[in-house]
Amino acid sequence: MGQHLRGAGQAAGGSAQRLRAGLLAVLTLIGRRIYICVIVLCLLSITGGTDGLHPHGADAQSPPLEYQVKAAFLYQFSKFVEWPPQAFQNNQYTICIGVVDGGPMVSALQSIEGKETKGRRVAVKRFKTPEELAFCHILYVSPAMESRLAAILERLKGTSTLTVSDIRGFARRGGMINLITVEDKIQFEINVETAEKANLQISSHLLRLARIVSGE
Repeated sequence: MGQHLRGAGQAAGGSAQRLRAGLLAVLTLIGRRIYICVIVLCLLSITGGTDGLHPHGADAQSPPLEYQVKAAFLYQFSKFVEWPPQAFQNNQYTICIGVVDGGPMVSALQSIEGKETKGRRVAVKRFKTPEELAFCHILYVSPAMESRLAAILERLKGTSTLTVSDIRGFARRGGMINLITVEDKIQFEINVETAEKANLQISSHLLRLARIVSGE
């Protein structure tokens, strides 16, 4: 019995380590790509070559790197959060990731739609306005919706939706995870208190990588 318990504990620990390693790999890759993109953009600006960045033909369908990065974060976050059982009462086999007025983020999320996370498939929903919001497990709020942030968070009260954004001060203004850029590296802030009020449990492995903040 003791050996069985030790084996189960080691398996759980190994799984957590793999998840943490996966997120660290994403963070490292993101940091490098952003640094490279900044250099390229600077060079193009100096040489007058920024016109080449405008979408043409098939390339217009590819979301910018910024949004691919954010989509990767949302997918990784889904592995480090535990939702209450009632969050899956309508569908036990799906994790819904929503986006409000997402623009390019919608096409970026298509790259993770259908992928598995903890035995569930990722489904993506787009909401054009706060009034259209319905339950989803993770909601990304684009900076374009900053003026409607209070209305969005008010509409989500009483739900177990993990809110993520790169709006300045998002985690201090009632959101849960705020994506921030520090010295060309993507980092994130987490408001644990807000998440707990929504009955969400965030893994300690993710918390160790975050800046913990509280509300204003």
